Amino acid sequence: MQKHLYFLITAILLNSLIFAQSASEKRILPVELSLFNNGTFMPGKGTLGIWSPTLHPGLSVGTRFYYTQKDRSELFQTAKLGYFYHRHAQHGVQLYTELGYRYKFKPGWYVEPRLGAGYLLSIPAIQVFEFKDGAYQKQAFKGRHQFMGGLAVYAGYSFQQNNKLPLDLFLGYQFWIQSPFVNKYVPVLPNNSVHLGGIYYFKKATNKQ
Repeated sequence: MQKHLYFLITAILLNSLIFAQSASEKRILPVELSLFNNGTFMPGKGTLGIWSPTLHPGLSVGTRFYYTQKDRSELFQTAKLGYFYHRHAQHGVQLYTELGYRYKFKPGWYVEPRLGAGYLLSIPAIQVFEFKDGAYQKQAFKGRHQFMGGLAVYAGYSFQQNNKLPLDLFLGYQFWIQSPFVNKYVPVLPNNSVHLGGIYYFKKATNKQ
């Protein structure tokens, strides 16, 4: 059952990205890169309700495709690959997409709410034992295939309009869940990620005939 679920998630992810790419008109390639700190708690805990006092570092890279682009707003979809390390708990490899909306303020400020879902490979960061044949034995390396999904809001500044620099800087907060974390014990684990990063807009090469 789980294999069918993860196959469905992957199929939806790839299909949505192909559709989003076909909807994108401008010949640019946005590359989004961010560093983030991840914490496992419900919103309202930690520092300022979003920040984990213990550092659990992560890195995220991705791109985006546009459905609509107007003077004051944009509707887009992302494709992102991420990694984070939670000491004494897990390594996480993320592959997910987000549907986002950018509203632009003047001069250059913007805000982006995003809705995301995708795949998470959770790898234990501690030695795991299993009880077998009357004794505890070390368990072979085994990653866990899981679902991830959640909401995020980003705010930032774009240098494109005034300084003609193809760069946006942002600060983002992402609340997301992973499931199933531990079957029959912790089926859903809440996560909070605070991102700091930017988006650089590369021009795509054009074929000259």
